[in-house]
Amino acid sequence: MTAVAPALHTLMYMASIPFTLAALATSAVPGLTVFGVREHDEDPQFAEAVVVSEDAELLVRVPRTQAAEVQQSATVLGLAALTEGPRGRLPFAVPETLGMTRAGETRAVVMTLVDGDRFDAADLSDDALLVEPIAEAIAAIHNLPLSVPQGGGLPVSTAQDLRLAATRLIDRAEATRMLPETVLQRWQRTVEAAELWDFAPTTVHGSLDADQFRVSEDRISGVIGWAELAVGDPAADLAWLYAPGSDVFEGVLVRYSRLRNAGSLAHTRTRAALYSELEVARWLLHGAEAHDQSVVDDAVAMLDRMVGVGGPLSMAFAASQERTPLRESEVAALLQETPAVTSHLSETAAVEALDEDRMFGNETDFIDPLPDPDGEPAPAASPAADDEEFAALRADTGVVPDFDLAELELDLGAKSGTASAPAPTPTPGGAHPPRDAAGPRDASAPLSVDDQLTEPYSDDELPGGAARPTKKPWSR
Repeated sequence: MTAVAPALHTLMYMASIPFTLAALATSAVPGLTVFGVREHDEDPQFAEAVVVSEDAELLVRVPRTQAAEVQQSATVLGLAALTEGPRGRLPFAVPETLGMTRAGETRAVVMTLVDGDRFDAADLSDDALLVEPIAEAIAAIHNLPLSVPQGGGLPVSTAQDLRLAATRLIDRAEATRMLPETVLQRWQRTVEAAELWDFAPTTVHGSLDADQFRVSEDRISGVIGWAELAVGDPAADLAWLYAPGSDVFEGVLVRYSRLRNAGSLAHTRTRAALYSELEVARWLLHGAEAHDQSVVDDAVAMLDRMVGVGGPLSMAFAASQERTPLRESEVAALLQETPAVTSHLSETAAVEALDEDRMFGNETDFIDPLPDPDGEPAPAASPAADDEEFAALRADTGVVPDFDLAELELDLGAKSGTASAPAPTPTPGGAHPPRDAAGPRDASAPLSVDDQLTEPYSDDELPGGAARPTKKPWSR
């Protein structure tokens, strides 16, 4: 027993009276007017009462044990992380903390009451009306942004963190020497398969089971118990569905995968089956640490029933190792994981680049004509074509040029040195005339080395003439 146990015991005797809890509620919530109160015995770890106010029913809770006090504190933190934005994305009601007050060595917490019908997981079937609402509720939780638990200072775990946590739990169970070898090997084989732990953690409830759901008219009207809200493995929130049977689990998983990108269903199925069996290991460790032999015996009996029986984990693990074709939902999930390729160009830049490519890459008007492979020069532009161009220009613009095109071409040719000249007279034997002969040299004939040399300038021809001082290359 802890040091606060006697005070807690005295307080619990007093807090068992609903009117005492109602008085604590008025202290925790300023301005609260109580119109009625009734007992509420949902969780034996707490002294509880429902207080009826003017416009709502409120739940008042005082923990009976220190473990319950820790759980209550975690619940308050979890609900604080679910601010108005995340709550608006959930298709069900979530409790809201309204206030708290000191109650002896512990504290009383007042929150809104999320009421509704309850169901037993054993009563579920694969075609039950609740299968679809359960899948929708779980998918909605997992679709919450990771910033929800991160911003609330709640635990954030990677896939490898969760794999290591499962390994440590198995090692602790093995240390009790009450774990059957067959079961141990099955668990170890699952945590050692690296591909099973390649997943993206999501926002998870952390402690989902049938007790956390509230039902109204065949739909999930509320979810409670947010003490373990965190970033974790989505398969952990699905593990409890193995209790009513694999058919129920498959029914929820298929519907769940249609609502969000669940990754590999085979891997999710295997990890969920492992978490379901590891609950027995937790029960065994709880009994061993509490020295409760009845709990230990119960856990050992459950482990013995798992020996020699394939069970969901063995079947799920075997299926995950087979190269079976992907389902349509799994293909869609993979396509959603493919990153979109975003161009670094803006819309305007992309259009300009397209225009440049079309103009300078495809339009032949901007491409120089290729030389004729036979060495023949390209035909000269036809004067008739030029006349047609001027006629088109005149028709389009109404401007009549005041110059003659032929004279303009001759003038430009003379200035550039490319004006046409009479062809040289060939010498006998077809040889070209000498360079100093009258008339220009044939432009098509190659220059000799001597023809390419120029006469050097004398010192008298240079600026300064003979008066320019002579400077030797090595002088300074």
